[in-house]
Amino acid sequence: MCTDPVASEFFKKQQAAPSNSSCFDCGSARRADWASVSHGIYISIEASGIHRSLGVKTSFVLSTTMDSWKPVHLRMMELGGNKRFKDFMQQHGVPETWPIRKKYNTRAAAWYRENLKAEAEGLDLPAPLEEGTGHLPIEGAAEGSTAQAALLDKVFAAAPDSRSMTAGGVSLGSSVSSRSKAASIRPRPRDSPTLTARAVADTAAVAFGDHVTKKLKAALHASSAPIVCLAPWKLQGECVAQRLKGQSTGSMDGFGSDSARARRLAAAGA
Repeated sequence: MCTDPVASEFFKKQQAAPSNSSCFDCGSARRADWASVSHGIYISIEASGIHRSLGVKTSFVLSTTMDSWKPVHLRMMELGGNKRFKDFMQQHGVPETWPIRKKYNTRAAAWYRENLKAEAEGLDLPAPLEEGTGHLPIEGAAEGSTAQAALLDKVFAAAPDSRSMTAGGVSLGSSVSSRSKAASIRPRPRDSPTLTARAVADTAAVAFGDHVTKKLKAALHASSAPIVCLAPWKLQGECVAQRLKGQSTGSMDGFGSDSARARRLAAAGA
């Protein structure tokens, strides 16, 4: 939900136009919930990450649904739009198929964002862009001018598919990591009030791998007593419980193996 009601109503009207409802760089297959304010265009979340890598002086990115907007930025989006920028880039010989980093470091893109900002702020417009030069790189941004630039162009050659995006270093793709799979089958109190010792051992081995010692697994397998699965930190070396207790001023009874409940469970499995 948009935190800015004015912006929400504005984008509802703007994105009614088919050209503004899809990503400028990725096409109609991806939703345009983000914007490059510098160019007045609507882009996808995948493309927004690449735009951010260009720096705010080249592409200032905001979310159309989560950010608050200044009037001048809304004015730039009103004056711009995907169609206007597309027509301008085509006029100056910049192919749509160029990688994002290359496309937005052209003289045409640089002139367009300077002109759009001047229009929105009511300032003097820049001199017209010289014909036949729009596809050329801006000064200091020649392709392959430095090893770093060449590497970045290779890394950000195209917008990644949303299925290959990552969050916190964990892939969000179709292939799920073994740890994620383990977490999905980890026993929870609401699934069953009690679990047999053997089931606890099996799921613990899958979920925590090497963190579960052979001694613990042997002890759990040897027991037939039901065990309530309410202390997952015990199987992880108590790292979570001890950290929480260390930050608390209270007794936090019920956390860790030194709690009365944990001692009763341990005695039951002995």
